[in-house]
Amino acid sequence: MNDNGKDLTSAVLGNRIRQARKDAGLSQVRLAQLLNTTQSAISLYEAGQRAVGIDMLMNVARILNRPLHYFLSAIDVVLYVRDSRIANLVNELERRPQDIEELLEYWEFIRWRNAQEQEQAMELVGGS
Repeated sequence: MNDNGKDLTSAVLGNRIRQARKDAGLSQVRLAQLLNTTQSAISLYEAGQRAVGIDMLMNVARILNRPLHYFLSAIDVVLYVRDSRIANLVNELERRPQDIEELLEYWEFIRWRNAQEQEQAMELVGGS
């Protein structure tokens, strides 16, 4: 919780909803009508004072013509890791997003290599 008592995740998500609504040229009242809810509910979502359920978020994304990840990627995920090198890697990738694809390709190679090693080990065990 932050100093205002609002959940930071809700506040970040609310800002994304507000921005997408404005980009779509919709008022809170009109978005509420399209979502079959109230203007007050939209106001609370945007202010981060009310949690947005996944069903509602999916409808918001559909109506505002945004992919769901537009809203979810705005949320900072706190990772608790045993190895601080992983946390450092995540922080570094936030500063260098162009490296993400390369890292994912390398990760796929590591997974493939591990599968090959496991397959070879199984052949050795089965062949004895």
